Amino acid sequence: MNIGEILLESYGILKEVKIESYLLDSQLLLSKVLNRDKLFIMLNRDFKLNNKQEKEFLRLIQIRKNKMPIKYILGECEFMGMDFIVKQGVLIPRPDTEILVEEVIKYINEKGYTSICDVCSGSGAIGIAIAEFIKDVRSTLYDISTAAIDVAKSNIERFNISDRVNAEISDLLQEAIKQNKKFQVIVSNPPYIREEVIQTLMEDVKNYEPFIALCGGSDGLEFYRRITKDSLQVLEKGGLLAFEIGFDQREAVLDILLKLGYKIKECIKDLSGNDRVIMAILE
Repeated sequence: MNIGEILLESYGILKEVKIESYLLDSQLLLSKVLNRDKLFIMLNRDFKLNNKQEKEFLRLIQIRKNKMPIKYILGECEFMGMDFIVKQGVLIPRPDTEILVEEVIKYINEKGYTSICDVCSGSGAIGIAIAEFIKDVRSTLYDISTAAIDVAKSNIERFNISDRVNAEISDLLQEAIKQNKKFQVIVSNPPYIREEVIQTLMEDVKNYEPFIALCGGSDGLEFYRRITKDSLQVLEKGGLLAFEIGFDQREAVLDILLKLGYKIKECIKDLSGNDRVIMAILE
């Protein structure tokens, strides 16, 4: 088959299971198989695939038909204009999280801070992006998942910043507490979905993304409580604690921070108008 024919077939396969992004997903997967950019796919509809390429493409289309996220199949995800390695077992970075990164970068530039910690770091997208945009920053990435730390280390190598960024296995901030480390900024996009809600999520998410990176306990707030409490031992006075939050968690997270002596700097909404980021200062 040529590109035009095989794309038409793939569109039908993905449309059948109501994958709305069937056009883009098919084009991206074909780009991966042919090792060509999307523009080549668009401009060369008569280009003929060999048998090996046809089989591999249709194999990937079947995987996508089963609702595996396209980013896992591609093995990459764009975040802050950077192409991060992602794999099953590690949360896919979301566009909303870019708001957290952008706000923290603004604050670090304003204060001249250089020492940051990304807790529940997953692929390392937050801590690595901050270090990439601010060349003086040193980032420590913590995650309890060995799969996440392995991917984060691969991303550190990809962006050639191993001199300023390191990734360690840690149950939240426990390693920092043990090693008596201090940070000027702690930033986190922790698991914050209520356990009972997870089964209602889209198939792409609930069947493929790691439960450990999604579930925030019965009320979704378990990790905000633990990180805020632990941060008192490792965040410098006057330092920043910045969280991504769920759309309905603003008041509850503010309460956690205020009760432990934090002063709220600001709450920031995402592009949909939902509460998304809380920034607080340790007084």
